[in-house]
Order: sequence, then structure tokens, then C-alpha cells
Amino acid sequence: MLFKKSYVLLIMNSNPMQRLRKFFCITLVIICVYIFGLSVNAAEIEYIQGIQERGYIKVGIPPYKTPPFYYIDQDTNQLSGYDVEIAKDFASKLGVEVLFDRKSKSFNDLVRRAGNNEVDMAIGKLGTTYKRMKNAHPHEYMNFRHALLSNRKSISNLQGNIPDDKFAEVLLNSNLRIGFIANSAYSTYASGLFPNAIKKGYSNWSMATEALLNGEIDLLYRDATEIKKIVYQKPSLSLEFVPVLIEDLVDQKSIYVSTKANIAIGSILDYYLGKEIKIKSDSELMNDFISYYQPIK
Repeated sequence: MLFKKSYVLLIMNSNPMQRLRKFFCITLVIICVYIFGLSVNAAEIEYIQGIQERGYIKVGIPPYKTPPFYYIDQDTNQLSGYDVEIAKDFASKLGVEVLFDRKSKSFNDLVRRAGNNEVDMAIGKLGTTYKRMKNAHPHEYMNFRHALLSNRKSISNLQGNIPDDKFAEVLLNSNLRIGFIANSAYSTYASGLFPNAIKKGYSNWSMATEALLNGEIDLLYRDATEIKKIVYQKPSLSLEFVPVLIEDLVDQKSIYVSTKANIAIGSILDYYLGKEIKIKSDSELMNDFISYYQPIK
């Protein structure tokens, strides 16, 4: 009976607009309870009530520009993109607005801040690592293949006639210079997957890309959507650089929430992602946003 009484009090102790917001959110909680058999306690109710009373959910977005996932639209000067729309839609399902926070210094810092309840959730192509899972709870919504953009001259110096199906394995074990964004999931991946490589982290993706183009590094490391975008937008680069997809390495992209938030809205978030979003691959999203993967005129 505590469950029912608590929700009645939540609805009645509010003005008409708050009642409407609470009705939407409570409906979602009830769906999760009765469909999935999930328990709801006073802490969950309190957390949801706090979101509804302030009228918004605070969502952390990385401080970078990564179209089509998150970027400032030049026409509207507004934050836009696939991840941005997911956050807005999820907030609407809770019956509240969304307040975006871009104060984080890096990807890892954003996950840390989510874990510390500085934001209600963090989204923005955030890879899943054991280190990050110590700080916050991940909720998967995309799966992207690991990829490299390789300098043709550098890889031609590797010994032997390498079969295509062994090429990625040879690169993983090479002593080439590899670049990535510092304090990202790929800096963590590189430490374990490229034991012999000379590793270098850069402050942002533009700097890492320039390092490859200028010959400072031999390999550029990130997911397939970013590596393919470079050569799709500038086909002439394929004369000097070749993309390599590592098919058996998958970068699980997740939305992160704190332990406190996970107890309160984790089940609702999973229900939403499973029903409304589905887990998408890099190929599916590149097809959905094909205009971003065309030559720049």
C-alpha cells in the first residue's frame, strides 16, 4: 500500500501543471512495475519527484562537436543531433524539459560527473569501459565497430605479405604510432589492444586528425562512424590513407547515470531505449545520416 499512497501524495501535492508532469512519469513507472515486475521504493519516488518539481532533467553532453550526434546547428545556433534528440524525447516521456550541460572537460570527466549526480544522465557516443562502470551505470543504445585510419606508407613498411583477414591483427600488434582523443574510451582501449604501439592522446578529434595528416602518427583510432566520415567527406585522402575496420571489436555506446539515478530511472530508461530507440549499428546510423558521409563540395 505504501507504493500506491506515495504516488497519490505525489500527484495531489502539486499544481495542475506539475500534476500533468507527474502523471506522465508515474505512468511509466507503473508500466515498468506491472510489465517487468520491478519494485519501486521511496527513494525512487523521491528522485522522480525532484525531477518533476524542478521541471527538467539535466543531461550532460560532451564539450566537442561530433555531427550528426551532437553539434551546434549553424542556422539555429542550437544544440542538435541524434543524441540530443534522444535526450529531448526521453525528457518528454518523463513530462519535463531537458537542460543540457556541456561543462565537462572530457568524455571521462562527463561520466564521472554523471556518477557524482552533477547531471541526471550523460549521453554523447560514450563508450563502455570497466573504468567508467566504476563511476556510473551504462545503458547501451548503440554498437559501433572499432576502426583505424592508416597511413599507407607506414603500413607498407610492415614485414611480409599480409592477408586481408590478418591485417587488423598485424596492426594491433605493430609498433606504429597511434593517435586518439585523450581521456576517451579509445585511450583506454588503446592501452590494452595496442601493447607495442607508441600511443599519443590529443585534446580533440580535429587535433588527432591533423596529426595523422601531418605525419605525426601512423594510425588514427576511433569508431567506424568517425573514421569513415573522414575519407567519405574527402575522397582524395584515400590515396594516402586507408580505413581499416576491426570487425570483431565492438564499441558499446551507453547512456550513463549515477547509482542513485539508476535506482530511480534506470528501468524507465531501459524500457524507453528498448521500445523507442533499439540498439543501432554504425552502418545503420551512417545510412540514416548519409548526408554527413558524402564528399564536401
